[in-house]
Amino acid sequence: MITNKYLQCLKDLRSNPNIELGELSETNYYDCEPPSERFLERRKKELEQENIKISDKDLEYFNLAVLVNWNSLLQLRNETMLRAGFVFNGITDALMHPSDDFKDAVNIKGDGDYSQKLGWFERLPRGVDANMRGCFIKQEGDFPPPIAFFNKDWYVKLDFDYHKYMELLFENYGFKGWQYFYIDIVKEIPRLDEVLEDMRIAVKTLPLLFPDKDWLYHQKKYEDVLQKLGRK
Repeated sequence: MITNKYLQCLKDLRSNPNIELGELSETNYYDCEPPSERFLERRKKELEQENIKISDKDLEYFNLAVLVNWNSLLQLRNETMLRAGFVFNGITDALMHPSDDFKDAVNIKGDGDYSQKLGWFERLPRGVDANMRGCFIKQEGDFPPPIAFFNKDWYVKLDFDYHKYMELLFENYGFKGWQYFYIDIVKEIPRLDEVLEDMRIAVKTLPLLFPDKDWLYHQKKYEDVLQKLGRK
């Protein structure tokens, strides 16, 4: 259950002496009752009117109405510390409301133009980097639709689905730039140096912030990216 993964994420953050956990919204599953059956049924019907069919199991994702942010309490000389968090948009808002936030964005994979079909479901808090967003690629049919990662003026269709995205979000505690470790980093990405810097900071500081967690995958991914780009 995604709720259990979410609660475990919050538990890990709250018990971590290296982390300062910031604001939690007043409407999150950790502190409040889950949405009522009436609320969920209404959301389900709204989606059906847009020819989007969501299973009763996936209604669980409506539990995740939350704002979380955290900062490191560790101080490293001459080093920028990792920041993180997550904000969720309503699923019906993400799928049904039009948005021009992405109209000028470029698809770095070049496999089509989805910019007018994007609707964000998750982003970093303002003050961290609200430009980084997980987005649905809106379409009719079964929920969830395909998804993309958007970053200010570019985006890329992801090779995994919404369910996996949410699992990875909580496993990575929503640190800034966690999505970079699950996409193909190519030289065509705008502001590539900023991307690599976010990855470097993450690889250096994650083992210090979360010493009991295995971060070898992230370290290897970063090294492979540097080698591929000729930066190593």
